[in-house]
Amino acid sequence: MAQSRFLALTDNNETTLNFSELSKSNDPTRINEQLIVTVDGQLFYSVLNALPYLVDYPYECAEQTLNRYLSTSIVSSVFDKHPAVASMATKFAKRDTQLPKWNLDDPNRKLQLEETPWLVDAEGASTESLIKILDPKVAAQQKDSALQRLVKMQTSSGGFPWWEGGPPSPYITQYMLQGFSRSLEFGGKVPKSVVQRAWKYLHKEYGEHFESKSYLPAITYTNYLLSAYPDASWTGGVFSQQERDKMLAYSFKHWRELSGLLKSYLALTLHRADRKQDAQLVFASIMDAAKQDKQLGTYWAPEDRSWLWYNDTVDTHAFILRALTELNPTDKRRAGLVQWLMLDKKLNHWKSTRATAESIYALTHYLQQEGQLGDTEKVDITIGNQASNTLVFKPDEYTGSNNQIIVKGDDIKPEMANIKLQKEAKGLMFASATWHFSTEELPKDAQGDFFNVTRSFFKRVQNGQQWTLQPLAEGAQIQVGDQLEVQLSMKAKHAAEFVHLRAPRGAGFEPESQTSGYRWQTQLGYFEEVRDSGINYFFEKLPAGEYRFKYRLRATTAGQFRVAPAQVQSMYAPEFTAYSKGERLTIR
Repeated sequence: MAQSRFLALTDNNETTLNFSELSKSNDPTRINEQLIVTVDGQLFYSVLNALPYLVDYPYECAEQTLNRYLSTSIVSSVFDKHPAVASMATKFAKRDTQLPKWNLDDPNRKLQLEETPWLVDAEGASTESLIKILDPKVAAQQKDSALQRLVKMQTSSGGFPWWEGGPPSPYITQYMLQGFSRSLEFGGKVPKSVVQRAWKYLHKEYGEHFESKSYLPAITYTNYLLSAYPDASWTGGVFSQQERDKMLAYSFKHWRELSGLLKSYLALTLHRADRKQDAQLVFASIMDAAKQDKQLGTYWAPEDRSWLWYNDTVDTHAFILRALTELNPTDKRRAGLVQWLMLDKKLNHWKSTRATAESIYALTHYLQQEGQLGDTEKVDITIGNQASNTLVFKPDEYTGSNNQIIVKGDDIKPEMANIKLQKEAKGLMFASATWHFSTEELPKDAQGDFFNVTRSFFKRVQNGQQWTLQPLAEGAQIQVGDQLEVQLSMKAKHAAEFVHLRAPRGAGFEPESQTSGYRWQTQLGYFEEVRDSGINYFFEKLPAGEYRFKYRLRATTAGQFRVAPAQVQSMYAPEFTAYSKGERLTIR
């Protein structure tokens, strides 16, 4: 069994993690195994280390080439402006896998990675044909070669195709113009003639639709892109000021119909057009819809069709952080946006090089403005009545991930139920504590912090042509041959990847279904594995929310049986765990 607690440590903050059951001594069968306190500091360097290497594909579409160009432009800009970051990146570039490896020896992990579908992911995925863009020299070279390929892809009309030699696409051309504008923002060199020809193509596509409802998203986005360039010379004489004013008036008239990301585009366009009051009105609607949480930071509920590039959650958060910095640079909610990004990285294996690069850029600007980039970080940890332990994170050496203090079995005392943490510097850290123990007593209540799981048993009864479910109370008696339905409810406060849910089965029962396989329900895909001891669920991607699962059992053997609690754990960040209450069932 394992209980976990998690919190975010902010500026000069003192807080306490508590395990109420550890302080009690009313269970003579309980054996304490270990108490693990984990602290993650230097969170910006954790994000930098997470930058996925680009894969050197022999053929690339325009979108892939643009992402290669933009990613390398961003990191090159950061490296040029911040030598300390470049020095740290050079050290990280020594890894030989596309993604950083997981901590394979984390003592919090209950299931061996060899027993999951994610062993390859844990090893860092691909090791072949990688471009190590954490190396500043490699990043600069790739930036130049990708730009040359993009210029070659542009058609005679000025538009860009999906693939070289194909017909031009307004969607891809907008995507290119966005990438070029961001490269300029990061200090990159962009050929002006290429941009001017692209704007000429878009003007032909949208010139007759400035007040068309079906073109509202495209017009709003295009006008934002126009505002993102340094001056009107970049458009090559198209999109006059009168046309841009007309587009802006139409978008503002219908601003309530726009998605959150499009509203942020519109707010920045209004702000840059010196309509600051209107800009604040639109952007306030975005921030008013945001949720605030001490653990999660500042975030929004996921939008529909979130798999589309313009709803990419990490990309969107990084963009809104930059937008808020431009619109209201003293807004305290920026810290919450940073916290959400850092937490998302802790729980997820970021695989988008471009989104990670944009997060690095946004975080660098924020940390630089707040005076936190390159700071020494320090935290004091006091476990019960023990002497405090001090962890120090120096800016020129990365030691921030998975710093653990472990108290072994017999050394764990009831007073250690309280763990005090005192942070003595600016910035953000994450801290968690996980208490591992065994007991012959079944837990009477579900326990969870970040995750939560509950389990209910029902007897299936046939009345004529109808089947009904009768809830089974604790200690309920059933007959051999009865059919049960087990329902699991699992909650996740934040989106997480590589999550394992295990539901043990009582010894007197057999599963109705013996087939393992991939399942899909309520827009959630997962692998269900049927074993002799119970059922395992493996979630490669688990969005925030509540999910329900059910399976059926047949009572086969008479006797009194104990059913161990269902347990859920993040395999990527194993300090996040939870379990349900246990059950006793009698078969007659």
